[in-house]
Amino acid sequence: MKCSIKKLMLIIGLAFFLLFSCNSETESPNVEKSQGSTSKMAASLKMATAMALTCNAQAEQTDYNIYRMVSDGTRIGDVMPYYDTTTNAFYIYYLKDIWNDAINKRHPWYGFKTTDFYNYTELSSGEILSCSTNSCAQNFALGTGNVIKSGTKFYAFYTGHNPNYPSSCVTKKEGIMLATSSSLNSNFTPKTTFTTIYPPVGLGFDETQNFRDPYVFWDATTSTYIMLVSARKQDGGGNWKGVIAKYSSTNLLNWTYNNIIYDGGAQNFFMMETPEIFKMGSTYYLMFSDIDSKYVYYRKSSSVNGPWSLPVGQDRLDGTGFYAAKTATDGTDRYIFAWTNILSGNTDAGTWAWGGNLAVHKIYQKSNGDLAVAIPHTLKNKMETTNYTPVQNSQWGNVNPLVGGLSYELTSPADFDVANIIYDPISLARYKISATVSYSNCNKDFGFMIGACDGYENFYSLRFVPSQNRFSLDKINRSALTTTTIAYNDVPYVFAANTDYDIQIVIENSMLVVYINNEVALTNRLYKASNTSWGIFADNSTVKFNNIKVSIP
Repeated sequence: MKCSIKKLMLIIGLAFFLLFSCNSETESPNVEKSQGSTSKMAASLKMATAMALTCNAQAEQTDYNIYRMVSDGTRIGDVMPYYDTTTNAFYIYYLKDIWNDAINKRHPWYGFKTTDFYNYTELSSGEILSCSTNSCAQNFALGTGNVIKSGTKFYAFYTGHNPNYPSSCVTKKEGIMLATSSSLNSNFTPKTTFTTIYPPVGLGFDETQNFRDPYVFWDATTSTYIMLVSARKQDGGGNWKGVIAKYSSTNLLNWTYNNIIYDGGAQNFFMMETPEIFKMGSTYYLMFSDIDSKYVYYRKSSSVNGPWSLPVGQDRLDGTGFYAAKTATDGTDRYIFAWTNILSGNTDAGTWAWGGNLAVHKIYQKSNGDLAVAIPHTLKNKMETTNYTPVQNSQWGNVNPLVGGLSYELTSPADFDVANIIYDPISLARYKISATVSYSNCNKDFGFMIGACDGYENFYSLRFVPSQNRFSLDKINRSALTTTTIAYNDVPYVFAANTDYDIQIVIENSMLVVYINNEVALTNRLYKASNTSWGIFADNSTVKFNNIKVSIP
């Protein structure tokens, strides 16, 4: 009897699938349906497509080419890029995400090398900068910093972090330290004669904790080296604020405190981590990572000393998946490097966790002096080596083919009456999806489906939301989305009707990075990113998706 029931259920399910997948292809786009009939048909469609679609997250992988992690399966933390003019390569130092492992390491420095942001090699010297084995030493654990060259020597400024604070032998949790090397690919040796830099005494600083992330650069206007340090300090009213302290030196060895270069202005950041100043054209840019929101922000000035003002547009270029950013230039193009966090348990339901994969964007200056990011051209070229033809699984609603490749206009006349096209999974480790997208009206949203269990309710939404001037990733069911929904991850962007937007989506295992018009990006950790059903959709909107392409390296 049980066997007969199972067979009967399979027959009924197959009948629903054949009936409604056929209807979705042939239904007249101009037929208006009542809300009740729409719901019944949508429910039936959900039953049918649930048997035909793939929406289970894959197990996390370790074979990353583009968004590198360590070959031994270890994730990376804060990155410190340096461009070497001798080899024409970027050296990317990072904190290796190990803490009290079998040999008692705590975030030692390692490095990658690349010329094209697709092929990376691990530095042959292995551990570039080691933590101390002395539990009382300031550098018992390591934090981030940067590398600068003077003469024939390379100077690595870094955070000495001792998690044993407070104890009888550890009175300062963090301090700024120095190590040197004669080569970018050899071990840096701590300079024992260098006086560890701690917060100034008696000036309102947190004198025992929260003093880290040195960034040193040469200031040609004053012929001095400048060091930025993330710190916390009381303002005149006794309120604590995250601040960026400034130090100066003529020889990289002796440093003088030169006040606060930025205190967040009207905003109160707990810590502005990994600060950096760089110049493009006649404008100086101050960049930092907010420890609370996990956003990377930037400010502008005509002087290296400020005052620092907000950009004309938005003051961030990515979402929460791009953290602790630093930049480096090859003399022609500048690139911004960061890391994308994992999620606990390697599941999409997990919480934000420290350590992840390397992510890199090209960063450039717009005509109004604001910054923008784009896919690195070398990566784009590599990812477009071979065309891959996606296989359509199904479609629903008002879908009109347009001239030119895989091009369609999707029209949805009401909320939750989602027009869509769904494609079969792409069973590859890495690939790129691109399209030109425009809309004539949008009363809700439109975009791309990832990990589609059906075509209208249960999928991750890469959403254009013009009414809220943002592009976002949302992982909740469509019926739970409202105008007050806080996005899982988003980036601000002002959209306009009847305007073409170039969209490029790079996917590698659980990494998914979207570039919107080569102006902003949205970097994400999604375990459903690859090997699942995906597609395009419009909800209470009329949208054109032109020239949808999939390409592979």
